[in-house]
Amino acid sequence: MNRNEWSSAKEVAVKAAWKAGELAKERFGGKLDIQHKDDRGDLVTEVDVLSDRLIVEDILAVFPGHRIYSEEAGEGGANSDWVWHVDPLDGTNNFALGIPLYGVCISLSYQGQIVLGVIRDSALGLNYVAVKGEGAWQEDVKLEAKPKGALVKSTISWIQGHGVGKDDHRALRLRHHLEHSVKRVLRMWAPSLTWAMLARGDLHGVVLYNSEGEDLYAGLLLAQEAGVKVTDFAGNPVAMLGGLGVGVGVSVGASEGAGASTSASASAGISTSSEVGEELALAVYLVAAVPEYHAELLKLVQEAIKVE
Repeated sequence: MNRNEWSSAKEVAVKAAWKAGELAKERFGGKLDIQHKDDRGDLVTEVDVLSDRLIVEDILAVFPGHRIYSEEAGEGGANSDWVWHVDPLDGTNNFALGIPLYGVCISLSYQGQIVLGVIRDSALGLNYVAVKGEGAWQEDVKLEAKPKGALVKSTISWIQGHGVGKDDHRALRLRHHLEHSVKRVLRMWAPSLTWAMLARGDLHGVVLYNSEGEDLYAGLLLAQEAGVKVTDFAGNPVAMLGGLGVGVGVSVGASEGAGASTSASASAGISTSSEVGEELALAVYLVAAVPEYHAELLKLVQEAIKVE
């Protein structure tokens, strides 16, 4: 893509996110057709489906040669190095319950690198845009994550995947340890908006446990472009994301102190160091905070899951 195509991709994503967000806002608080996706209780509404279709159609109308993975429609488009990920209604459970914490999440990657992220806070009508190497923005305000104060007196956020069960003792132990180590652990159930808060500097950090899906990629780029350091639970920096559907591949470069390069398939998620164990290499586990607080937050995580 040349610079004009880059500009077009951003314009298409922002416009599609706005349209989907306005649709959700118009339907918020009204009668919804709510269905259960699976036996875990995940919900889907007709707004999810309509918004998904709207976004996918807008993208393919301009970029018919691109690949798309969307939350509701699944995989579509052509085989391409350019891959879009779409979550048309991030925070569906909140939306269905009448809680105004929901949004739209759209990202574009090229050969495994996320290059564009767009998040729409639908209830507040705010746009967040990140372009790789060009910064993160809330509307026309450039974001720099600069939280203040001690980590122990701060608010962090916890994000977990749909597959984390109530009997996941590692997750329970980790969350319990975090809740006793900082002032507050926030659980919004709208990951893209959580990443936006981190990028703004409203949160001191995010711990992401066994998560996946289209609601991750745009927010991750937004946070990184705002100055947030992101590593796996072993402390390996996240340098590469594979636009491969539900999973995320990570390449850890020797130049960043990791010593070796590893990558994970779409189904494997993040590849962590051997100290964490194979079970932690099967999905995405991240610690995100600005450098000033990252080491302290990572230590809290490692204490709870016994990383040596």
